[in-house]
Amino acid sequence: MATDLPPPLEVYLLGLIDFDEAQLLQQRLVYDLGESEAAGALVLCEHPPTISIGRSGSRAHIVADDEELKRLGIEVRWVNRGGGTLLHLPGQLNAYLTLDLSRAGLDLRAYVDGLQRALVDLLAEFDLKGTSRPPAPGVFIGNARVASIGVAVKRWIAYHGLTLNVGPFLEPFQILDEPGPEDRSLRLTSLEAQRQRPAPMPKVRESLIRHLETTFGMSRHHVYTDHPMVRRKARLHAYAQSLG
Repeated sequence: MATDLPPPLEVYLLGLIDFDEAQLLQQRLVYDLGESEAAGALVLCEHPPTISIGRSGSRAHIVADDEELKRLGIEVRWVNRGGGTLLHLPGQLNAYLTLDLSRAGLDLRAYVDGLQRALVDLLAEFDLKGTSRPPAPGVFIGNARVASIGVAVKRWIAYHGLTLNVGPFLEPFQILDEPGPEDRSLRLTSLEAQRQRPAPMPKVRESLIRHLETTFGMSRHHVYTDHPMVRRKARLHAYAQSLG
């Protein structure tokens, strides 16, 4: 049956999943988008303790040595995205957006600006003021970064995306020492630390979906709660604070 409806954004709410499986899923979604007319795909998930190092990152940004990382149960992965060195923990929302930039009429700068604008609008919804602090990528509340942005592009299809600290324990981030604005060490914060009250993960996810759709001119989406390429993980780690 013919329809005049625009193609939907395919949204995957996957909970806590392995970092490597998320990277493989992105590769599949990039391939699928290149072969279809879909608006794009958005994976929303959390990860067990993992450090990812992007093109601007360095092993020197990790204070802990290999033995300490092993003791803490934190694995390190080098990834082909912009941005620096990130610690992923439960309670941090990872948003992997796969989007055909040419189809959306965007260049890379406009796309990154759009991700940042969606984050600022989300924070405003939670009564927080987000700003940019060039050249550090991401969104800040005051002098502390609450969200990071790092993208990659293949055949003009963007993938990777952003991470938003909703309610992770902040103490583990002390194992990172990455340069921030004004050549000071980068400070990190979270929605819950700034609000001094809970920020339910489902509410944050819904807000992010809505603001990404508005920013990139999408009008509808389909939601899936699983994907055959990934398996949800139990929240058994000491850092597993988030309940969303």
